[in-house]
Amino acid sequence: MTNDSAPGRRSRRVVAVTVATLLAAGLAELAHLPAGALLGAMVVSIAASLTLSVHVPVPRRGLLVAHSVLGGALCSSFSPEAWSALADSWAVSLGAVVGVVAVAQGVAWVCAKLGYLDSRTATLGLMPGGASAMVALSDELGADARLVTLFQFMRLCIVILVAVVVGRWVGDTPDVAVARAADLPGSPPPLWAWLTTAGVSAVGSFLGLRLKLPAGAFLGPVLLGIPLTALGLPVGAWPPGLLPLGLWVLGVRVGSQFDASAVQDLKRVAHVALAASVGMVVGCLLLAWGWSAATGVDLLTTYFATSPGGADSVLAIALGTRATLSVVLAVQVGRLLLIFLVAPTFLRRLSSARSA
Repeated sequence: MTNDSAPGRRSRRVVAVTVATLLAAGLAELAHLPAGALLGAMVVSIAASLTLSVHVPVPRRGLLVAHSVLGGALCSSFSPEAWSALADSWAVSLGAVVGVVAVAQGVAWVCAKLGYLDSRTATLGLMPGGASAMVALSDELGADARLVTLFQFMRLCIVILVAVVVGRWVGDTPDVAVARAADLPGSPPPLWAWLTTAGVSAVGSFLGLRLKLPAGAFLGPVLLGIPLTALGLPVGAWPPGLLPLGLWVLGVRVGSQFDASAVQDLKRVAHVALAASVGMVVGCLLLAWGWSAATGVDLLTTYFATSPGGADSVLAIALGTRATLSVVLAVQVGRLLLIFLVAPTFLRRLSSARSA
């Protein structure tokens, strides 16, 4: 009887936490917080993970669909005017991509020099983007996978919380946070716009995963949909409620990465992870300020563009503000691609050098 009741009690807790995350997501949306569904779900999910050791189950397929929905929604942000603005600032945008990675590795170098972490664990733990890939690489390169996980998701949570505060503090919420069918080229009927967006998102996700792109289910629809949008195809509108549901999935996923027993074991470096994450945010904020001062691009846009990952979460928050999404998208995706192409080779060489 006791053995039967324990699984039942746990199942009830999972249901209760799931409902709580949905309510928190709904309340945050009603409060008009940028990416409110993501924030509300994340906060409740973290609390449940740390206090009850209860995680809301998110199947891999559900996470892929959520990434696909977000990628499809972002396609509408690229208008002809956006391409022109991006062309004018491509050199600075490229510098920002490299600058964010440099800030992260500067913080990692400090952590390693102070003796809190070895250089491989510090580098992997603070690499801004591709958290899952960095955790996967940790075993191969001889880094501490649990520390890498803690640092990656601590950084991600700090970035999300600060980004939401910035978006809310600016108080610059657009009239339409997410594209409606009427806002797309040609003002198509809603059903046609939804089906087009769904088709592009599905094909883009399939190709992104097939080609093994970083965050392929998210990046595939973006890379496929943006050129089609420029050609006049109505891509970027979803039925009401679908995007917040996708953001809820992303928030639950982030929060579920934390585990009470793991955090207890890693208490000695938790404060270092927090300090390093804050250091990265401050460093990137200075980078954003310099970019804005030098070029005249508004600080909100440069802040979101240089915010140190994850690209999907930051873009979801920027979607609810008046930041220039084309610039934010270009820098965030550019950094993701840079890390995907350069990081594995760099880290393997670093590992070989350390071993020698």
